[in-house]
Amino acid sequence: MKKVLTAMALAGAMSLSAICSAAGEGALLTKEQKAAEAFTAAATGKAEATYATASAGLTADLKAKVDEKAFGELQKQIKEKLGAAKEINFRAFEHFKDGDRVVYLGSFAKEQNVVITYLFDSTAKIANFAFTPVKPQPAQQAPAKK
Repeated sequence: MKKVLTAMALAGAMSLSAICSAAGEGALLTKEQKAAEAFTAAATGKAEATYATASAGLTADLKAKVDEKAFGELQKQIKEKLGAAKEINFRAFEHFKDGDRVVYLGSFAKEQNVVITYLFDSTAKIANFAFTPVKPQPAQQAPAKK
């Protein structure tokens, strides 16, 4: 009986330590998601989103490249190539020693599947981003048997 109780206590302690170690990454993910979602909302032309809210989560280097004029051009390109955003959902979070990657999958009026990728630096600021349309591949048939 003592062995069973000891095993259960050990399993509980191990699961608690796993939960606690993931708590830091959860807070980081929440912060990065807020920055990514603010940028996405402004880039796709949501009425309540502004350049100021979108640029708050950018690194200094990216903010210098994507100034207000360049951001307006980005909004125009997204509208022309992808159309209006229908639905955008979170898909993946990858944590690395020197930064993170947060991935969303979006559906737009002109493109059914668009992968939206954000790369974050070690300070949880957006260092780069990409809106990439993905075309479904046609199913390949198996070669005929001879």
